[in-house]
Amino acid sequence: MSEGPRHLLVVAPQCSSMQKLTRLGEAASSLYDALAHPDLGDCAPGLPGDRSSLIVGDGLTSTEIRKVIVEAIRYAEDKRATLVLALLGHGFVPGSTNTLYLMGDDSAEDATERAVNVGELLAAAANKPDIPSVLGIVDTCHAAGAAPPGQDLTGGAGNGRTRLAVLMASSVSQQAFDLSFSRKLARLIRDGVPGAGPRLGVDDVQGALRGSVVGQDVTVSQHDGEPLAGERVWVTHNTRVHNTAGGLVGPMARADLAEAFGALAADVPSPAVPHDVKSALGSLELLEGLRPSPARDRAEEAVRFLLIALRTVGFLRDWLGGELTTARLRHALRLLLASERRALPSALPEFTDIAIVDQLVFDHPVTRRDGKPSVAAFVVRLGLASGKDLGSPELLAWARSVDAQQELNDAVTKALDDREDHQLRLAVSLDSSLTGGWPEAVSAWLLQNGELLDRRDFSCPTVDRGGAEAAIEEAADWAEAHAEALGLRLRRLDIAVPSAVLLEWRPEEAGRALRFGVQYDVVLHWSRRLTPDPLLRRIQGSVSERWEEIAACTGVPVDWLDDTDTVDRPPLQDRLRNGHYRRGIGLMHHTGLDDQLMEILLSYTPVLLWPQGVEGFPASRHSCLEPRWLTMPEGLGHAYRQQWRGEHAGHFADLRAVWDDREWLRFCRRVRATVPPVQNTIKEAS
Repeated sequence: MSEGPRHLLVVAPQCSSMQKLTRLGEAASSLYDALAHPDLGDCAPGLPGDRSSLIVGDGLTSTEIRKVIVEAIRYAEDKRATLVLALLGHGFVPGSTNTLYLMGDDSAEDATERAVNVGELLAAAANKPDIPSVLGIVDTCHAAGAAPPGQDLTGGAGNGRTRLAVLMASSVSQQAFDLSFSRKLARLIRDGVPGAGPRLGVDDVQGALRGSVVGQDVTVSQHDGEPLAGERVWVTHNTRVHNTAGGLVGPMARADLAEAFGALAADVPSPAVPHDVKSALGSLELLEGLRPSPARDRAEEAVRFLLIALRTVGFLRDWLGGELTTARLRHALRLLLASERRALPSALPEFTDIAIVDQLVFDHPVTRRDGKPSVAAFVVRLGLASGKDLGSPELLAWARSVDAQQELNDAVTKALDDREDHQLRLAVSLDSSLTGGWPEAVSAWLLQNGELLDRRDFSCPTVDRGGAEAAIEEAADWAEAHAEALGLRLRRLDIAVPSAVLLEWRPEEAGRALRFGVQYDVVLHWSRRLTPDPLLRRIQGSVSERWEEIAACTGVPVDWLDDTDTVDRPPLQDRLRNGHYRRGIGLMHHTGLDDQLMEILLSYTPVLLWPQGVEGFPASRHSCLEPRWLTMPEGLGHAYRQQWRGEHAGHFADLRAVWDDREWLRFCRRVRATVPPVQNTIKEAS
């Protein structure tokens, strides 16, 4: 049975009726950072979206606590993830029972209706068939009361095939003092346990903490009813065990080093290939003592690149801690590629700090002698996404350690300039036509940092493509006047188009003096999201959730359909209603496309790709998306510009795309147009 990802939720409420826990925030944050660290607890945030999974402080009622835990359970179930649930604060066991209740802001001792039954929620999570295992960490008084009764695990919805391990700060009859259990556990996770295996289970942790948490008996409870489980439920990777599987060295580094050191065999019999900072520094000393040769220079370059990669990954993990998430890594890399107007030479094997830094260091553009400019830009953009100070001593120390002070300064300047340039965006919609074709007027919104700055409607001189393009150009002039007054640059043009127009119009090619696609990053959207009928409005939440599936995919998150999948519309609609396609949708054919098909597909997906040529987009061409997916949607416009200039853009430039990202979906919810809804193309199920 595969364990899958690990989700983390830490809940640490204060209770108004009890003494304030002065070290609650410190203990909860320290434990969260340790469990979220990719080399330690290796947990991802346990709540969907961009919400924090560290819930701490005053005002958390028992109802709110229960609600957020249930949400984390559902999210883990949806993602088939192990759930790590840590609860810190005040707790009580009522009367002569052994049932622990966590106290929220509104709780009082022995008032069970205003507190949270911990064991009940742990059992509920463990009984979910799609949650591989549950790890509970409880730091309260009477913490051992958190273990659910055995019959709740053997006779529940999981039919006994449940996996639950609970690590508790004290016995049922004991107090817990000063959150010492959580604080010592966080330190143990970072320091590791000598003599233990590569992963620490709750029994390893109990043995290591026994006696160090003074006045408390650290208690464990384990139930493993899954016969196909590969290993026990674990708490953390053991930092005392050397990682022999490559450590922080990525695949490109390993290949480059193996090739470079293989060429040294004539000068150094069986040269040792470095794998960490210490061995890399030793290799440099060895290489400096050899006679000059191309092989020596090649090996020295590879080792210096390795040092950049190792020191960068180590720095990011120390600097960012729990802020180092897959979503932020992806976001920072996307911004870097958009800024440098390039794609990765090859697809990433996975979205990790090691894989990304490995690629940037060892596969840099041929126009540069090394990857330090890209690495510095990535570090800066990741720091900005995590709210870090770009003038921090830690960042400057990292730059000195990899000899990239100038590259860091350039990256900071460029990132701040880019952020300023992206403050403004113009959104234009052609949704005013009651027939779904060319409109009599276009609606325009000028946004600054996502907030509405101004809004106007612009009449189309004629009700056709030329009239719409003239109105959009007038809207762009209006927006440019605002930009000039603000001292900013307008770079993004979002155009929302009806289904009937999508197949016949390329708005990026419009414009008199310059094409829109030369002046701006033009992104195409579906205008019906601004004026949804009741049925379309009802499924918009599901469309928004598709971005979680898309973001979780390391490859190209597109389900490709050929003409046999789309020719018969009722079965296609049934598959869409049943959630058959969970990612973006790509069409491999051009012949037979019509506005009805576009309406059906766009009702269920935020990303739709289709070919503009009659030859279609066969499976042999799909690989061109792998290195370019991260550059979307701006990267598609860049490919169009290459094509206009007569440069090679490949099959990628043959695609069209509707790209309704999270920001656009939020915008649609905020500024619904008042035009009457058009006729439904989706039929209610009978």
